[in-house]
Amino acid sequence: MPEHDLGPDVVARVREAADMVEVVGEHVALRRRGRTWEGLCPFHEEKTPSFSVDPEKGLFYCFGCHRGGDLLSFVMATENLSFPEAVETLAQRYGVTLPVRGPGAEQRRRETDRQRTLLEEAQAFFEERLR
Repeated sequence: MPEHDLGPDVVARVREAADMVEVVGEHVALRRRGRTWEGLCPFHEEKTPSFSVDPEKGLFYCFGCHRGGDLLSFVMATENLSFPEAVETLAQRYGVTLPVRGPGAEQRRRETDRQRTLLEEAQAFFEERLR
C-alpha cells in the first residue's frame, strides 16, 4: 500500500467529507438534542447520557470522563488506529482521494520536524529563564 501525503489540506478535506454523526453513531446510540447529539459514552460505563456530539463544530465531549476531541481522535480511540490510518480509513469510506507521497512530501516532513525541534528547544530555554 503506498504511503499518502497527509498534509493539512488533505486532512481538512477528509474531515469535511466525513459524517461525524454517522461514524460516531456506529459506536454510540445517539439521540438528537437541539443542534447536538447525545448518548452513553463509549469510553466509560454510565447509565445516563453524558456524551455529546456537535457535528457543526466537528467535536465530541463526555461530561462524565472529560474525554473529547474531533472525529479523527474518536476513530483513533475506538478503532485503535494511528492518525494516518484513521485519515486513510475515513478517506476510503467517504470517497476522498489521497495523494501519494512524493519526494517533496519527505522534504516537507523533515522541515516540519526541524521546526518542531527548534520550537521545543526555544520553549525549554525560555522555561529555564523563567524559573
